[in-house]
Amino acid sequence: MNSQLSDKAVFLIDGSSFLYRAYYGLKPLHTSGGLTVQAVYGFCRMIKKLINTYSVQHLVIVWDSKGKTDRQAIYPNYKATRQAAPSDLFMQKEFITKFAELVNIEQLSLTGAEADDLMYSLAQKVNGQGYQAVIVSSDKDMRQAISEQTFILDPFKDIFMDRESCQKRYGFDVSKLPFYFAILGDSSDNIPGVKGIGEKGATELVKQFSSLQDLYENIGQVPKERTKTLLLANKENAFLSEQLFLLKKYDISIHIEDLAFDPKSWANALPLFQELEFKSLIADIQKKYDIVAETPESVVAIPLENKYKFELVDTEQQLIHLCKQLQKYKAFALDTETTGLDPMGAELVGISISYEEGSAYYIPFGHKREIQQSLLAAESSALGQLRREVVFKHIKDIFEDATIKKYLHNAKFDGLVFMQAGIRLCGIFFDTLIAGSLLLKEWEKKGLKELSKQLFDEDMVLYEDIVKKHKALDFSYVPLEDAMIYAAADAHQTLKLFNLFEKELRDRHLDRLFYEIEMPTCSVLIAMQHEGIYCDSQILAELGCSISIDLERIEQNIYTLIGREINLNSPKQIKELLFEELHLTPQGKTGSGKAFSTDSQALLLLSAEHEVPSMILKYRELYKLKSTYADALPNSINRKTGRIHTSWNQTLVATGRLSSADPNLQNIPKDGHGYDIDVRSAFKPKQGWTFIAADYSQIELRILAEFSSDAFLIDAFLQDKDIHKQTAAKLFDVDEKKVTSEQRAIGKRINFSVLYGLTPYGLSRDMHISHAQAKQYIDRYFEQYKDVKEWMNEVVASTQRNGYTKTFFGRRRYVPGIYEKNKTLFELARRIAINTPAQGTAAEITKLGMISFQKALGDQNLGGKIILQIHDELLVSCPDSEVEETRILLKNCLESVVNFKIPLIVSTKIGKSWRDVTK
Repeated sequence: MNSQLSDKAVFLIDGSSFLYRAYYGLKPLHTSGGLTVQAVYGFCRMIKKLINTYSVQHLVIVWDSKGKTDRQAIYPNYKATRQAAPSDLFMQKEFITKFAELVNIEQLSLTGAEADDLMYSLAQKVNGQGYQAVIVSSDKDMRQAISEQTFILDPFKDIFMDRESCQKRYGFDVSKLPFYFAILGDSSDNIPGVKGIGEKGATELVKQFSSLQDLYENIGQVPKERTKTLLLANKENAFLSEQLFLLKKYDISIHIEDLAFDPKSWANALPLFQELEFKSLIADIQKKYDIVAETPESVVAIPLENKYKFELVDTEQQLIHLCKQLQKYKAFALDTETTGLDPMGAELVGISISYEEGSAYYIPFGHKREIQQSLLAAESSALGQLRREVVFKHIKDIFEDATIKKYLHNAKFDGLVFMQAGIRLCGIFFDTLIAGSLLLKEWEKKGLKELSKQLFDEDMVLYEDIVKKHKALDFSYVPLEDAMIYAAADAHQTLKLFNLFEKELRDRHLDRLFYEIEMPTCSVLIAMQHEGIYCDSQILAELGCSISIDLERIEQNIYTLIGREINLNSPKQIKELLFEELHLTPQGKTGSGKAFSTDSQALLLLSAEHEVPSMILKYRELYKLKSTYADALPNSINRKTGRIHTSWNQTLVATGRLSSADPNLQNIPKDGHGYDIDVRSAFKPKQGWTFIAADYSQIELRILAEFSSDAFLIDAFLQDKDIHKQTAAKLFDVDEKKVTSEQRAIGKRINFSVLYGLTPYGLSRDMHISHAQAKQYIDRYFEQYKDVKEWMNEVVASTQRNGYTKTFFGRRRYVPGIYEKNKTLFELARRIAINTPAQGTAAEITKLGMISFQKALGDQNLGGKIILQIHDELLVSCPDSEVEETRILLKNCLESVVNFKIPLIVSTKIGKSWRDVTK
């Protein structure tokens, strides 16, 4: 492409295209003050990439005008089907226009004119002055502007199009594009076109006739009768569509010199990037232009070690004094420093403590020089630190004293680290990470460093920076003085967060949720993660071998059918096979819109046309089973314990559900895929122990009945009816006794779909039924359960009043999208508002059940342990001699944690592997 461009090239940027791409192409990004800025960030990055890639010397950002356009005067329904823009998009546009002003990029808009027309007009103007024009846009309509000196650049697909490549793409000259688009129409702009004629038919007509006028003057020469009928029926729409597609020329009073861009002016954006906290863009400017960040003296950040008293505890006398203070205060903030992020494998290096604001202490005992581990003990005193056994002698009783309160940030990690070191940390009273997850909005960062900056405007040293500074292998090689500054700050800022969050929890009536559910759950999770679960790698190896044989068989069958070999893990090769070689019907495009989709949904639909798609589906299913589970799970087995210790997280999911990672054991498949053994067969209890699985029955539907007070729902559960049969009977207008299994399955699907706030559109897509059928199902559901609809409406209204939805125990989930005019975003927010109370309350009930059961095990001196939690299901392990007693206790604890009018029902199953107890 660059070879075609001269130095005299003007880049005309479609501002709206960049804006929307940046907004939807990135995950929501917020400043510490809560400002949404991903569109600004993405836009600036795209402009930067364009400038750097093409050494841009002239450019302009062209915007659509506000209000009605000239095309709407011709056709009022033009773009009438477009949804309203997200509420924060145009707020972000204001920052973008400010950015362009700062870096001296010209911007252009004109009342009543669209950006497409302005770019076309400007392209002709600069061409007339001897300049090339590069229209930077992904809009296909702009291709009609292509000439010998005007090109189109789609930066998102990295496609450069000149006259020759455009003709190759369409099979006819650029001048005929309005004719072509007039027949096709454009649903996104609500341009009608000729309904019933697609790309292939339009191309044939454009090749046969010189223009739309020529086509209609010689309509008798159209070979296909159906095409002729469609053209005659839509003649008025065709000419209207051509008029709407044709680019208009406006007189633009702008000069070439106005479009000149000096790359050095990019540095002028630094203040804006600092305001919006774009770290990478800030660093790039500072590095490229050798700018040292200047901050007014009045707001210079004071290092925490200069602001507070941080002390290194390196003598036994100091340690004894510190321990006396801890016993006196009966509460302190605590943090650990380790050699890694895996609490089951990391080595404890030091402990930081703060019992009053203004001072903090670091007790090192595991720091070392670049020496062999075997020399560590001999070197400890030489490094100026106490020996581990000396430290533990003094702190162990305090740390294991439940009457002395401990405040931590991510207490589960520290609790596990101490367990590995031989200390059972008791009295874990407050976790500022958990408190932050309850108090802060979903998008706000909850890390200690971020919270310190966000809430106190105090910068903390980052782990990466201090390790990088000393080129250390891990924290144990960081010199003691720097380690003390870093570690003491952790404990000190945790104490400050405790003092702030404790009051906020009370003020927002979240203290019961925090102290009675979340903090006790943290202790349960420590025990669960420390216990882990045994996984038989030999069973997984056998399963992997069986899958490999089947994968090879499927490969060979496909090769035989198509007559050649193919990489079945290559989406590109699969796409070429299905659509270019087998000529199957495309089922939609990928999320990026670059190619026809080959995802599981598309393959399922294509299976009706050919047997290969179904074979590819099976191959992918088995390949995932092998690679994700049979092959990968053995790598997660801890070498010391011989067990898998998944990492449990109670702050990640907005509804309050627990999540599992490294590996995710909540996702282990139930399906055996036809094999004698499956992945769950590999998970077993200890020798002489047994698994008990306990599962809440339809807990979210029971919660819905409790919340909505719907008489029919309540009656179904109180009378122990089959709720899915009851729903299906109404949907199909049959007696409950005559409901078929297929009808019951649909009733079940509707019950849960409605609970998740699914619309007729979503239901029709999920169930592969018509929109009308889906709407009829939902309407009939609400005819039966009228109070459910009223409850849902009230939840949405309450969310709109308060800005958040909440669970039975008060967990808040902020839903800013509930105020959106954009229909898609509003419907998503509505589903969140409706689903969160039920799913979140179910998660909290399950946590209460776990807490109750673990306490009961201790009270009754039983050996059972909770091993896994899979949302509303628990997996427990217990000695063989205690199975029945433990099973009854488990069922009773889970069923009695709340006093609802709708009873909670728990079913249990006993077995010698996870597969044995899987329903």
